[in-house]
Amino acid sequence: MPGEPALIRNATRKASNLFGLVVYLFLGLLAVVFSILSPSFLTFSNLYGTILNGAPLILIACGINFALLAGTIDLSVAGVGLAAGSLCGILLKNFHAPILIAVCAGLLIAIAFGGINSFLIVRLKLNPIITTLGMMMAIRGIGRVITRDRLILMGKSVSDLRQMKIGALGGFPVLLFIVFGVVIISQIVLSYTRFGKYLIAVGCDDKAARNVGINVERIRTLALIATSFVCGVGGVLWVISLGAVITRGLNGYEFLAIAAAVLGGTSLFGGRGSFFPGSFIGALILLFIADGLTMAGVSPYVMPFLRGAIIFTAMYVDSLRVRFG
Repeated sequence: MPGEPALIRNATRKASNLFGLVVYLFLGLLAVVFSILSPSFLTFSNLYGTILNGAPLILIACGINFALLAGTIDLSVAGVGLAAGSLCGILLKNFHAPILIAVCAGLLIAIAFGGINSFLIVRLKLNPIITTLGMMMAIRGIGRVITRDRLILMGKSVSDLRQMKIGALGGFPVLLFIVFGVVIISQIVLSYTRFGKYLIAVGCDDKAARNVGINVERIRTLALIATSFVCGVGGVLWVISLGAVITRGLNGYEFLAIAAAVLGGTSLFGGRGSFFPGSFIGALILLFIADGLTMAGVSPYVMPFLRGAIIFTAMYVDSLRVRFG
C-alpha cells in the first residue's frame, strides 16, 4: 500500500522515542527510590563524589561508543585504560616526571594499543571479540609483571591534582571539566563532522557506505584509535582520582561500559547511538545504582549479580530496539 512505508517510519520513530523516554524515567525512578532509602543520596556532595569517582566508567563507556557506532567492538578498553593510567602513575611516582609528560605518555600508549587493535581487526580481518579479548589479557599480564602485582601509592602530588579547580568557572573541578569536555566534544564530532556521519553510515551498512565512496577501513581504524584514546584519558583520570596504581583495577569495566552505552541507546549492531545524553546517561544509571545500593546498606556481594542482571537487561533492550526499530 502507498502509505505503508510512511507508517513503518512513524512506528519506528515512536518506538525509538519510547525507549529513550524509558531510560529517563528509569533514571528518575532511581533518584526517587534511593533518596527515600537514604536522604543524603540526592545531596550535592554525594552526586559530585559519585560522578567524580565514576569518571573512568563514563569515559570508557564514551570510548567504546566509537567502536560500537562503527559496527565493531573492543573488549580491551579497560585494559587500555589501565595501561595508560599505570604508565602515567609510574612515571610520576618512580621517575618524578612532569605531569604533562606523564599524561602524554599514558595517552600515547593508549593510541598505540588502538593502532594495534585496528591493524589486527581492520587490516588482517581478525575477529574483533577474540582479538581485543586477547589484547586485554596481554595488557593486564604485562601490567602485573611490571608492577610485580603490587599497589603503587602516588603520594600528595597526585592528590593535589584531584582537588584542582577552575577559578574562572566558579571553582569547577578540573577532573570533571575534562570528563564533560571529552563527552561533549565526542558528541560534537559525531553530530557535526564528516567523520561522525561516516561513522554512522559504516555502522548502519558498511557495504552501502563503501558503494558511495566511504573508506570503511579508514573509518573503523579511526574509530578504534579514538576508542583507545578516550579510554586512555579515563585511565589517567582513574589513577589521579584514586591516588594509586592497582594492577587489578578497572576489572570488568569493559562489560559495564558496553552496558552503559547500550542503556544510553547505542546499538550493538552499529549505526545508532550518541555520547550525550546517550552513553553518559547509561553510565550515570550504573553509577547511581551502585551508589544507592551501597548507601542503602546492601551487601557488596550482591553487586556482581546485579551488574550481571543489568548487562543482560541492556542486551535484551538492544534486541528490542533492533526488532522494533
